[in-house]
This record gives sequence, structure tokens and C-alpha cells, in this order.
Amino acid sequence: MNIQTFLKILDILEQNIPQNTPAQNLKNCYKRNPYTILMVTLLSLRSKDEKTALIAKELFNTIQTPQELVKISQEKLENIIKPIGFQKQKAKTLIKVSKLLIEQYNSQVPDDKEKLLSIKGIGEKTANIVLNNAFGINSIAVDTHVHRLTNMWGIVQTNSFDESSKILNKIIPKEYKSKLNFTLVSFGQTICTVKNPKCEICKIKIYCKENNE
Repeated sequence: MNIQTFLKILDILEQNIPQNTPAQNLKNCYKRNPYTILMVTLLSLRSKDEKTALIAKELFNTIQTPQELVKISQEKLENIIKPIGFQKQKAKTLIKVSKLLIEQYNSQVPDDKEKLLSIKGIGEKTANIVLNNAFGINSIAVDTHVHRLTNMWGIVQTNSFDESSKILNKIIPKEYKSKLNFTLVSFGQTICTVKNPKCEICKIKIYCKENNE
């Protein structure tokens, strides 16, 4: 599949995103600002959006600043996070990142990728999500759905999320970068699932290499 066909597919998928996808529900369940977007993104790593949404709703409709989060003990935070797993590491990361923002960035999330990546616990995917969603800076965040689908269609041929991210951010036009992640994640969660994909209702099946083999 060439880039122009891929961009056409993105347009079609964006116009046909199902209602109430896990990604959409996660996006809408808490009060969003750069800090809460960062925290929820860190929470979501290695967890399903459905479970992350429950915790995000509980925590980040009241907590809006790093000062408010660090008032919670690590033990209590672990108990709140427990349903999504990795609670000890995630609670520790949320607290450490919050303290660092207070100490080094005047409690503000930096809108610079190098600064974000310099913070322990923030990787390529998290930085790109924050830049895109919190600051409107066009960047592509690559997760399992973006990596899987772009490899399946031959847009990239990579073995890691970071490799996919570097290539996609280089080859995809700026005007498509902001919507690529949400569009493909929603599609991967609801239609083109790993198990039992719903090819019979797929709006782009005529373009799909897998469908025509």
C-alpha cells in the first residue's frame, strides 16, 4: 500500500469512527489539561483503555495539579491503581514525575520533546501523545494498534514501536499526524481486532492487502 492510499484510508476511517470506543471513552472521562493528560498516558501503558478509564475518572476529575497528586500516599495510590495492574511501579512513576515537575518545571508539563524525554518514566510514545493532545503539536504516537496496522499494510516494516514512530513521523504529512493515533486505535479496538476482525463491516476492506490475499 502506498502513502496516498494510506492517507485515503485514514480519511475514511476518521469519518466512520464508531461511537463509544474505548479510546474515545478514555479521552472523555476526565478533566483534561497537560498534567492530567500526561498522568493518564502514564497510567495507560501496558493497560487496556477500558480499565484505565475507570481509574482516570476516579483520580483526574478532582486532581488537576502535581501538588494535589503528591499529597496522596504511595500506598493509597497503589490501591486506587491496582485494577489496571503494575500498581507499584505506576504509583511510583506518577509520584516521581509529579515531584520533578514541581521542582524543575514550576509544576508545568514542558511542551518540548527533549525535555519530556529527559524525565525518567516518559518514553517516545508518551511524549508524542502529550505533545499532540496537550499542546496541539503534530506528532504520531505509536502503540500496539498503530504498529500492527501500519506493518500489516506495508506502510512500515519494523520490529519496534520506536522504529515505527520515527518512520511514520518522517513520512506522514503534518495535517494527518494529529489524527493518526486516535483513528487507528479506534479502528484496531473495534473493527480490525487481532482476534475475530469484523471484515464484513469494514469500510476499507477493498484497500486491505490482507483481505485480497
